[in-house]
Amino acid sequence: MKITEVNPIKLKFFPKNPPRDGLAGIPSRDVFLVEIQTDEGIKGIGEGFALGSLDSLEAITVETLKPLLIGRDPLLIEDLWDRMYNHTARYGRRGIVMAAISAVDIALWDILGKASGMPVYKLLGAAKDSLEPYASAGYYMDGKGIPELCQEFQEYVQMGFKTMKMKVGGAPLEEDMERVRAVREAVGPGIDFGIDANNAWDYPTALKMCRCCEQERVLFFEEPLSSDFMQDCIRLAANTDVPIAGYETNLTRYGMRDFIARDAVDIVQVDAIWSGGISEARKVGILAGAWGKKVIPHFSASMISLAANLSFGLSLPNSSYMEYTLDENPLRSELCVESIEMKEGRVRVFEKPGLGLELNMDTVERYRIANRW
Repeated sequence: MKITEVNPIKLKFFPKNPPRDGLAGIPSRDVFLVEIQTDEGIKGIGEGFALGSLDSLEAITVETLKPLLIGRDPLLIEDLWDRMYNHTARYGRRGIVMAAISAVDIALWDILGKASGMPVYKLLGAAKDSLEPYASAGYYMDGKGIPELCQEFQEYVQMGFKTMKMKVGGAPLEEDMERVRAVREAVGPGIDFGIDANNAWDYPTALKMCRCCEQERVLFFEEPLSSDFMQDCIRLAANTDVPIAGYETNLTRYGMRDFIARDAVDIVQVDAIWSGGISEARKVGILAGAWGKKVIPHFSASMISLAANLSFGLSLPNSSYMEYTLDENPLRSELCVESIEMKEGRVRVFEKPGLGLELNMDTVERYRIANRW
């Protein structure tokens, strides 16, 4: 089998009320897909993280990665990953290049699953068949105050979620503390929830929030600091009883190695569409397991991303939760003919070959952005 074509697909959705996290606003939900075709008629679909960078991802994929792939055997996934990573080492390793490599890698795993007739998570050596999703929400929005935030989280309880996550870092510290206390009161003591600052704070500010989280029995504190300052990440994790989760923004096994080994993080979060695909996300998960740390697959994009992250998460014995983003986004809920959904408090991939997903072409055409290459 040989790769004959690598096609980028760029999609963009503008929400009516754009959400904000602790770091920045999210004016649009951008989805970058790569479809890889083979001479045997098998196609694979993958996704790379694309916030504000659709054209750049297309250029990297077509100009740099595609020539490395055409004519190659798509089943030699590790070989192709190394070719892409090493070829782009001088200007890659993080950011847009790694997002493009992620999309290609996921598409290759989809091809391998279809060629073998097996779902990807079983090809990886499944450790389980389902994970518990937590409702990932609580964004800042215009017109959304503390009463609306509490109502939102009470609705997630009614939907059957036992675990949730809210955003912090985008408001003054005292206001964010008030939001945390209000959500704890709204959902009650029997519901777990975490918080996510999206790398927005410095060490003193994050430590003050940790004291609030200890009092309110917060499940975890995600990405409180910039991962550029490992020494502060280590200090924070050592000086609080709240488990520190992260840092999906610190990409690849090489980026996460010292964070894991030096206990800068208690719970490892990694995203297959950011960190180098299913191949690399699983390596990070295995590395975390060697230090006795739990892994939570990160998710905030389309249904392809959800399937990819769920697939590698199901292959890990040290993974129990799955992030499940719930903001308005038809590129998640309508992108595929069938969608992965929570049932009886669990999420599962489809027992179909590959990722088990088929694109809804009506949705693709509705939100497609024209290619430039």
